Amino acid sequence: MDKKKSLIIGGVLVILAMGATQFLFPRSAISPSPSASQFLLQEEERAASSSPETVAAEPTDNPSLPATHPLSLMKGDQVASWDFKGAYADRPDLIKKAEGEVTRLSGLIGSGAYSDMTLYVGIANQYGLLGAGSLEYEYLGRAIRADVNITSGLPWHNLGVLMERLGALETARVAYEKSTLIQPEMKFYHFAYLEFLTARMKDDTTDIEKEYAAAIQNLGQDSDILSLYAEWKNS
Repeated sequence: MDKKKSLIIGGVLVILAMGATQFLFPRSAISPSPSASQFLLQEEERAASSSPETVAAEPTDNPSLPATHPLSLMKGDQVASWDFKGAYADRPDLIKKAEGEVTRLSGLIGSGAYSDMTLYVGIANQYGLLGAGSLEYEYLGRAIRADVNITSGLPWHNLGVLMERLGALETARVAYEKSTLIQPEMKFYHFAYLEFLTARMKDDTTDIEKEYAAAIQNLGQDSDILSLYAEWKNS
């Protein structure tokens, strides 16, 4: 088990009581299964017609990106396709399970049983499993707007994962960093951001050193952070 996976385990405990360990980190990406396409089309229409109050965003270079999402694409970033082959592709049983989870979690919104932020993240991750990147993005935006007191870095972190997956690296950088600023005490946000920078932007010395300093300031001399930083320095 690599270091990043070991860090995920601690985060999963946050939502284990809900029986939805997929809430934390999206799965690997790949084209949506045809058997799920009708469901996703219906959900896209429903999402468009029932969106909560939105937050204005700066104009982007990508006309397919909604202009009212908390995270707009950074200048120069493009998303060729929002669809990918989700982890549940070609598995009708798992597709049905994800569709059922979307329905179940949607029914809990506003009930007070769980925070709406957590529920929206859960719905977003189900769409990630189905390969519907646009809906995953939409519901992570809803999660951010539902977190009115700005207490959780989770939806921002997951947006970072999604944008990295879609090749929008500058946008991913913004999202990853935001998660560390909202919850600076959370190790796996710092580790994920530093890992992203050292892997994807290894020549960006300024930002890597800045994030390393922030991680050390908030976490102390953490062995995983120190090791990741040392690997980058010696590369």
